[in-house]
Amino acid sequence: MQGKIAKRLISTAAAAVVAVSTLTAALPTQGAYKQEEYLTWSQLDERWSATPMDSTTIRSSGCLITALAIMIMDSGSLDDAAMKNLGIEKPEDFDPGVLAKGYTSIGGFGSGGYIKSWLDIQKLVPKVKWGYDQNLKSVESKIEKTELDADGNEVKKLLPDKAKVAAEVQALLEQGWYIIARVNTAYGGWHWVYIRGVDGEDIYMSDPANLNPLLYEVYPDGLQGEYWALKGANSPETEYVPPEQFEPYVNIEVVTPPKTMYAYGEELDLSTCMIKRSGKDMLGNEWEEDPVLLTEAENVSYSTYFFDPNYAGDYELDIYTTTPYAYGNTSVTLTVSQPVGEYYLGSGSKTQVYTSELGEKPMMTLSSGETVNVTECRGKLGHIESKDFTGWVDVSRMIRNNSTSERNKGDIDGDGYIDKYDLSKLSVYLKRKNELPECISALTEAERKAADMNADGTLDEADFIALLTAIQY
Repeated sequence: MQGKIAKRLISTAAAAVVAVSTLTAALPTQGAYKQEEYLTWSQLDERWSATPMDSTTIRSSGCLITALAIMIMDSGSLDDAAMKNLGIEKPEDFDPGVLAKGYTSIGGFGSGGYIKSWLDIQKLVPKVKWGYDQNLKSVESKIEKTELDADGNEVKKLLPDKAKVAAEVQALLEQGWYIIARVNTAYGGWHWVYIRGVDGEDIYMSDPANLNPLLYEVYPDGLQGEYWALKGANSPETEYVPPEQFEPYVNIEVVTPPKTMYAYGEELDLSTCMIKRSGKDMLGNEWEEDPVLLTEAENVSYSTYFFDPNYAGDYELDIYTTTPYAYGNTSVTLTVSQPVGEYYLGSGSKTQVYTSELGEKPMMTLSSGETVNVTECRGKLGHIESKDFTGWVDVSRMIRNNSTSERNKGDIDGDGYIDKYDLSKLSVYLKRKNELPECISALTEAERKAADMNADGTLDEADFIALLTAIQY
């Protein structure tokens, strides 16, 4: 193939997830960068991390082979001859695992996975020409800087002269060399990265163990000094344009809500809830998944820990999703309605009656001692109805009457005595009887039965006289 190989952007969210699945701890601290997929190749990637390199694997010792694979792609050197040598049919089939298998096929790895001969790359990828293995002179220049340690004490450190190092690397790029260089890691040992370009004092890299392209953000002590110089089918970029930085994200949307209104005591039902995930991955690709049932969704969790069907109120169904690069969440409000039955207002209390279950237009106010019989509840609003009236009352301010005990005739207040206090309650009832709808009463059902002195099913003046007579005698 002639010319520079077309650079490949990763096409699906799934591929992006695989590519960073083992790098969560190494994600950039200030967002991600829009870049070609091959520039993010990692020796930790599960697609090829287990590929053998003599007695080791790419995961354990494959930083150099991964950096070399990136260089081959970035230099446009993967031509027909190289693909034939590597046993692949198209550029999309190439990756660090393929290159490692190629080296194995020619006996290119020594014990521990080191590359036996610098020139072996030309046997596999003829367009890549080996140059030399040397040390950067500029890394010997240091700048003394005073910093504060964890205890707040001043500590003097010798740091790389970034300007001199950048100038030397830039000169190599302008001479047409592609650079694979060793870095100073915090844990010591050998680690290689591919140098992508220079912008001012900043050096941009592709690190087989980290997605952050900024050299000094990952390795404050910079380059160790040793580097490989190679040439490819095309020349490296000498006027490097840093990749665009952005914030990866993941969203979770409730497409079909679950059942949100529950009668008192009704069990939670999430069987119809559908959710959909979307986002932007570490390469800047936007993605969207098809809606799925919440209870069957992968990489999604939800919490209903506090939901109690036997306690009226609002509860939050919290839904969470995670990817290796972002976290998302949403919530749905679930309401357990008040139980149906009789409610009354305690001393000094008031509550509103509304025209509908939406609670938008108040139509009257209930006062202390007044009672309603609720036949249906939606949240805190209970439906009351008679032939002359219908409305929705806020029962959250009322007391549910759970008493089932019957009272003796005349003992309206249930204190065990028939006295003036009972007569007073019946008097209030009779006075308000014609002022209130039938579904609203100044007495509870038990109180009305006790006040029905003549047992005719109606409370009127005759009951008042009978109660007065009972008190007098």
